[in-house]
Amino acid sequence: MLNNFRLIIILFCVTATLSCDTGIANSRSPTPVAIATSGPTVGSVLDNDLTVSVPNIIASPYLAISDVVDMIKPVVVSLAVTTNTEQCDFFVGCRTVERHGAGTGVIFDESGLIVTNNHVIDGASRIIVSLSDEFTVRAELVGRDPVTDLAVIRIDGNGYSKAEFGSSDELKVGDWVIAVGNALDLLGGPTVTVGIVGAMDRVVTTEGGTLFNMIQTDAAINPGNSGGPLVNLEGEVVGINTARSGNGEGIGFATSTFTVVPVINSIVENGRVIFPWLGVSVDDVTPLTAAQLNLSVKRGVLVLAVTNNGPAAKAGILSNDIIIGVGDYLVENVKQLQEAVRSYGVGYKTTVIIMRDKEDKIVEVSLEEMPRDF
Repeated sequence: MLNNFRLIIILFCVTATLSCDTGIANSRSPTPVAIATSGPTVGSVLDNDLTVSVPNIIASPYLAISDVVDMIKPVVVSLAVTTNTEQCDFFVGCRTVERHGAGTGVIFDESGLIVTNNHVIDGASRIIVSLSDEFTVRAELVGRDPVTDLAVIRIDGNGYSKAEFGSSDELKVGDWVIAVGNALDLLGGPTVTVGIVGAMDRVVTTEGGTLFNMIQTDAAINPGNSGGPLVNLEGEVVGINTARSGNGEGIGFATSTFTVVPVINSIVENGRVIFPWLGVSVDDVTPLTAAQLNLSVKRGVLVLAVTNNGPAAKAGILSNDIIIGVGDYLVENVKQLQEAVRSYGVGYKTTVIIMRDKEDKIVEVSLEEMPRDF
């Protein structure tokens, strides 16, 4: 989907010139609060002996944006990243050149664990973390996952403030969100932008691959924001800012906590991501695509391609099959397929219900570990 978009994953911002290199580049909206019908009473009594009730002061269940920013700032860090690349010239030959870039991270554990984007730290020879009090410390890589464009780094110490993750499943289109990050590597601390959720569960394609379960927002996301938090009005992190559109206005994307939380948990536990893998490239079936492709179902997951010698291929699943169930799970979209597959462990055998040539077919699949280079 989104084939008309050129997506830019926000990579680095060259600090000396503020020129940006681009390559691959909870919350509920405020609702009216009912005025209480009971409360303190005044002492004056009318002729008919009725007591006048004074309504309670109206209170919002949401924090002011400035209060949310105050909550989130201690867990947002700026990253200064150095990468070494080999540059060859006809006259002087090949030499190693240092490149300096900027990104953002979010502390999610008191021991100094930080989540950021993989493309921010990919190939880094040195990562310097600047905390909210401007104290700087060097970080080391814990693990990374190019498939989801997420990585975990660690800084020495303990007792750090940590972010609270909210459920992205509770987000609704139109909810307010706040993006915080090291935009353009400007001096003076993180930049704060505000917008709404424009869409949920986007599937976007970048130069680094296809990303699923993305939150679309019009909160401005600029170079340097990568790896920073997308926050709801309760101060919870609901996404990690990852990419923006190079063609559209006000279209940015954050990786939802539906993906972020299990990925960082697996990295911390295993040093890498261990997920059960089906071995298919897929897309949502919608009523529109069903009409365009003359499909027999209006909801499901269309198999675009099958990985050679992968679990699906071994089970006989083919391109253009439509997955409508896994085990006991009904599957109507890619997200539900992911949830179903994740519910089983590596090596688990389960049934997959597919629609092929307008007929149901049940196959047995033995789930394997997702290859690290996939």
